[in-house]
Amino acid sequence: MKRSRVLGSIVLMLAAAWSSVWLIQRAVRSDDRSAQDGAQLLESVMRHVRENYVEPVDAEQMWDFAAVGLLDELGDPNSAYLTPERLERLDRSASNSYVGVGLQVDVRDGWVTVSLPRAGSPAERAGLQPGDHLVEVDGRAMRGWTVEEARVAFSGPPGSTIALVVERGSGASARISVSLERTAIVVRAVSRAMVLDGGVGYLAVSTFSDSTEVELVRTVDSLRAAGARSIMLDLRGNPGGLLVEGVHVADLFLSPGQRIVSTRGRVAMANAIYTDSTPERWPDLPVVVLVNQLTASAAEIVAGALQDNDRALVLGRATYGKGSAQAIYRLVNGAGVSLTNARWVTPLGRSIEYPLADEELLADAETSRPQFMTAMGRTIFGGGGIVPDVVAGDSVADEAEQRFVDEVGPDYAEWRRIARSFATARVREGAVHDSLFAVPLAWRQQLYARLDRAGVAVSVVTYREAHAVVDRIVGNEALRLAFGAAYVQRRVVRDDPVVQRAAGVLRKARSARAVFAAE
Repeated sequence: MKRSRVLGSIVLMLAAAWSSVWLIQRAVRSDDRSAQDGAQLLESVMRHVRENYVEPVDAEQMWDFAAVGLLDELGDPNSAYLTPERLERLDRSASNSYVGVGLQVDVRDGWVTVSLPRAGSPAERAGLQPGDHLVEVDGRAMRGWTVEEARVAFSGPPGSTIALVVERGSGASARISVSLERTAIVVRAVSRAMVLDGGVGYLAVSTFSDSTEVELVRTVDSLRAAGARSIMLDLRGNPGGLLVEGVHVADLFLSPGQRIVSTRGRVAMANAIYTDSTPERWPDLPVVVLVNQLTASAAEIVAGALQDNDRALVLGRATYGKGSAQAIYRLVNGAGVSLTNARWVTPLGRSIEYPLADEELLADAETSRPQFMTAMGRTIFGGGGIVPDVVAGDSVADEAEQRFVDEVGPDYAEWRRIARSFATARVREGAVHDSLFAVPLAWRQQLYARLDRAGVAVSVVTYREAHAVVDRIVGNEALRLAFGAAYVQRRVVRDDPVVQRAAGVLRKARSARAVFAAE
């Protein structure tokens, strides 16, 4: 997974800035670079732009352009120039409620990419999934957008709509068009929680905000009171958030003095060691942590700390590898610079950050990674990201589902509408009596006939092979109408093969350490 460069909006005249950067580079790389005065060189370039460029360029803007160009040349997607407006929005971003469509996004490979559709949100109901690339919003191409630009596009008055074009899967030829209605979204750090069969407590943490530790403690205590004898901590799709909350969450599961994470940088203030400072809250609970390729930042710190200290079995796919720390330096003009000043390192010394040149190789070739030994004698792998102890789950969309999406193509929104309408009719007929019901074959056949009459073209073979996605969409909608959204969440978790794999491990573990023998 290659890193994309995260930049602010750049106007056409940025060509002038690039000219200045290129000339500076040329001078610096030349043999007589020691004789060059950098400040005079930049001023000379800017004077030529000011006097000779084909269009007039504002003198103040040129300094901004030069700053943007310099930071981009670092090749670091997390270092950026923040205009006064962007800095102000960042200062206000701590709110836990907003009006939008419920999309948690990040930037991957130059695309704004879905990290997680929030439970019960318009985005989730429309079928958007982690890993989806957002191609267009309201007719505007989104290639190269920042997360902040996407958030602005998603926001608006309640009841208003946005039109999205989504690309799903690697190299998918089909693109999906969906319309989402904005609504009030309340952000919960713990997005799902329930007790599964066998006393397995499940909770999904979707972000590390200022309330994550408090929500997690309350949730785990409630699960234990409801009969949970083990805990499954789902961090899949969690893009991170506040470092301090990641440290506090890890602290809940570790003993005093155990290292959680450290930072390594060039300056003294960028070097720090974070250790556990309080007694372990639930020392008797076996723990499994779920991760995937969209688990990042503070979520990786938690997974790495629990894995290195033999406190939790990590299960899933190798994580994203966002292992750098940024500091914001405020400038005299009211703007700021977000600058990477350190790398995160796990307790055993593993760097979380992927080496850019090797990250695609390391993501799947675990044996080529450097190896580390835990106190229990378990071998774990470095080389970027957190490599799970047990690999589970596909890194790409299911092939049958991908073929189905490709064939439905531009009729995807119509397919979803027909599926919802079909489920509504079945519920009104009283056909759904049990929250554990399974979608019968007859339903799939009747739905296919409806799609055929509506002109939604998909072959019988593709439709049959994709029965899992058909059952999921129709079943979830019928369950929501018949019993409520909470039952949909239980069904989603219950039918998740990665959750099933982890639950099997936890049911066999009789103690916190026994979880490693039960894998």
